[in-house]
Amino acid sequence: MTGRTARIGRWGLALGCYGAAKAAVVQLTKTLATEMGPHGIRVNAVAPGWIRTPMTGRHGAEAQARTEAAMARLSPLGRVGDPEDVAHAVLHLACDASAFTTGQILRPNGGVAMPW
Repeated sequence: MTGRTARIGRWGLALGCYGAAKAAVVQLTKTLATEMGPHGIRVNAVAPGWIRTPMTGRHGAEAQARTEAAMARLSPLGRVGDPEDVAHAVLHLACDASAFTTGQILRPNGGVAMPW
């Protein structure tokens, strides 16, 4: 690189790699849904937004509170997600209520628009 450095994300991930991995999951979900549908197998993925977990709080309670407040302001619901929010989304995809759903990316994110 000529005097420039690659932009590294907040968690030390190169954003290009992170974005490529997300795109790969989306495409794999669609491809597998197409291939497995004739066998009666549904394939979907879940891409949650900011969820309160031990990982998001690894920098301490004060940092977590600041980050959660900032993330909550981005959500029309005014809060960050809890693990139960993701579990309920997965439960929906696993039950008969979603029997006609395949090849989809479910985004339990509190209404926050996500770039992927």
